[in-house]
Amino acid sequence: MKIQKGSVTFRIAPQLKRVMEMIARAERRSFSNQVNVALEEWMQIRDELHPQFMQDIKEAIKSGKPESVWKG
Repeated sequence: MKIQKGSVTFRIAPQLKRVMEMIARAERRSFSNQVNVALEEWMQIRDELHPQFMQDIKEAIKSGKPESVWKG
């Protein structure tokens, strides 16, 4: 089965772009593929961390001592 791909246009900070380009070269990927991989990895990490993050917020609110930074 062939996967359909779409295009996205966005602005990126020059320093972040340089870092992504260096990582792409080191991993022998195109810049576009490296951005795609980075987004996929971020989404996976977010899905893994998000439930715990929400639970921590609810517990902090219940305790009456919410903290400004998540300690994950």
